[in-house]
Amino acid sequence: MFEVLGRTEGKVTAFRMLKPDDWHQHMRDGDMLKLVGPMVSKRFYSAIIMPNLTPPITTAQQAFEYRQRILDATEPGFIPLMTLYLTDGLDPEEVRKSHNAVWAIKYYPRGLTTNSDSGVKNPADLWTPGTKPYDCLQVLAEQRGVLLLHAADGFDRAGAELDPYDQEKHFVMHTLPEIIKAHPRLKISVEHLSTKWGADFIVTHGGEYLGCSLTAHHLLLDRRDVFRGGFHPHRSWMPVIQPPEHKEALRHLATADKPFVWLGSDSAPHPRVKKEAACCASGVLMAHAGIELYAEAFEDMKALDNRFERFASLNGRKFFGFINDHMQTIELVREEWKPQPLFYAESGENLDVSELVPFRLGENIRWKLAA
Repeated sequence: MFEVLGRTEGKVTAFRMLKPDDWHQHMRDGDMLKLVGPMVSKRFYSAIIMPNLTPPITTAQQAFEYRQRILDATEPGFIPLMTLYLTDGLDPEEVRKSHNAVWAIKYYPRGLTTNSDSGVKNPADLWTPGTKPYDCLQVLAEQRGVLLLHAADGFDRAGAELDPYDQEKHFVMHTLPEIIKAHPRLKISVEHLSTKWGADFIVTHGGEYLGCSLTAHHLLLDRRDVFRGGFHPHRSWMPVIQPPEHKEALRHLATADKPFVWLGSDSAPHPRVKKEAACCASGVLMAHAGIELYAEAFEDMKALDNRFERFASLNGRKFFGFINDHMQTIELVREEWKPQPLFYAESGENLDVSELVPFRLGENIRWKLAA
């Protein structure tokens, strides 16, 4: 389906592709959802919706009600794919009866990212029989659902706190193999892969039961971009951006045309006041340019071709079992534009107008959705 519509001096200037899916999307709730929802549905046919609201989504009924709020805030035809939040108390029977309402369960390491305080306290519970998290994953495997992993460990096996730059490395070397061994028929998506160690593991072990998503910001930036000229809070998210060699490993993985690698934007908006604060919130709004930034990255990687469409529109769909062979398309043109500040008003008697800072605020973005 990928079709070049324009070319100038050997460079692609316009193309058409199947409307993609986003396999990692934070749409938030309330008035922020009303702002973000149209951005997402304009660019994506469907999206896996993260469950880390406050309180977290832990029942089929909560997922159903949240899904309706998303449908009310998005363009007609958009399909939200719902998830449950894996907690120490999540009931395996809730997972079983949620089969027709949710597509995946999300694991958060407790305390390591936004709204993760309800996450599993002891990662070993994921592979230890007799614990509720273990039993939930057994049911999930039976139902051909997907375990979404925030692949980070806060502590090593001796109990020593890990450096944030080593959290993913420790997870893929120690925790992920244990999960795979305990649940060999469980589909696992390692989300927002950020390191060369993670890339090496996926290349070696990826397949029918294991894959990963990649974000545009990890493909476009490396650690130097966070600190160049001072610390940039709007380039602060988890997992942290690594040194250049890790970005290069991720770019190689993205363009290697592996069927177990797909798009997951990890768009995670926060109000400016929470980003520019004494304790900076992790995450950034990507939804305003959710496919355009990937096009920029793939152009930089000289892979703006069928490989891009498979990464964005086909691979994740097949892995998750989302059998819906739509023929909707989007068109992108090579036309520079600058994101502007965004505002939303929280409902209530006293309206509180909050500002969101989108990724690359005031900077040029090279690709644009065709009108």
